[in-house]
Amino acid sequence: MVKVKIENLRKRFGARYIFDNFSMEIESESFTAILGPPGAGKTTLLRLLAGVEIPDGGKIYFDGKDVTDLPAKDRNVAMVFQSYALHPGKKIFDIIASPLRIKKIPEEDIKHRVMEISDMLGIQEVLDRYPRELSGGQQQRVAIARAMVKEANLILFDEPLTNLDYKIRESMRGELKKIFSSRGGTIIYATPDPTEALTMAKYVAVLNQGKLEQYGTVDDVYNYPANKFVGYYFSFPPMNLFEGKVVREKGVLMFNSHGLMVDLSDYEGKIKEGDELILGIRPSKLLVNSADGLVNFEGEVIITEVIGSETIIHVQYNELRLEVLVPRIYRLLPGDKLTIGFRPCDAYIFMKSDGCLIRR
Repeated sequence: MVKVKIENLRKRFGARYIFDNFSMEIESESFTAILGPPGAGKTTLLRLLAGVEIPDGGKIYFDGKDVTDLPAKDRNVAMVFQSYALHPGKKIFDIIASPLRIKKIPEEDIKHRVMEISDMLGIQEVLDRYPRELSGGQQQRVAIARAMVKEANLILFDEPLTNLDYKIRESMRGELKKIFSSRGGTIIYATPDPTEALTMAKYVAVLNQGKLEQYGTVDDVYNYPANKFVGYYFSFPPMNLFEGKVVREKGVLMFNSHGLMVDLSDYEGKIKEGDELILGIRPSKLLVNSADGLVNFEGEVIITEVIGSETIIHVQYNELRLEVLVPRIYRLLPGDKLTIGFRPCDAYIFMKSDGCLIRR
């Protein structure tokens, strides 16, 4: 398996640079999620690592070896595409076997490896079928099997679950995590979905318009987002953000957002009266029918969404539209009034000027 180092990478399309002096390192035998919205550069980064795209500057190293100009066929990298890319005229066995046949592996070994990976992914019964005869979930398993059968040094996944429906996606997340844990290897997994990064990966790199906003373990990035963008994006649903100013009430530093007051005593010496801040609170940390001792406010229900066993409540508070995540089925009507609260220790404080997190 391979350690990946990217050094001052530059890539442009036309006059626009997707990456400009982009650098990061990915450890061998690790599962790293590349997380970001559409246009962040996730797919381009994978294509550069695979050798499908050539950078305009910088270096890419595999285990210390410069592979920047190495052709894709010589990199021993496998890639799973969002579109599956299964040959419609080939049977599933032949699709999975194709990387091995290119390498001229003996046919008996090919049969053994195809059966082994098919058994692991639960697609043995479809090996004699064509792609058009398979469901979306089965086609995705075939694409994954084709990538894994060649035992590549590096496996790249480009939003592989995006086209699947919610239930299949949820099931596949668990299955893939189990498979990757048992087989090991260096895996880089691009996704726009923070839930996939949270549930599957050990490390996460958050990208925004070609810039690496933060890279670290999933727990560190989730618990200590470097800035407002990371906090907002690496959250499901997205983090709620309140804009406000620092005021001093009876000698105590407070955050004031349209009358919502939050004690900032823990930040004494790091902020001052008059500073403009952004307070972030995750939807899962907002409590319905909140108790005394918390920061409480009243909102009006816009709509509720039931997702599996959880409910997202969309709430209007002043000019803000907030989201509250409740870990059960919770039905409310539009227009219902709701008391919501949170603990000050669950809030994140960011400077408005640069978006950076202020630690306690």
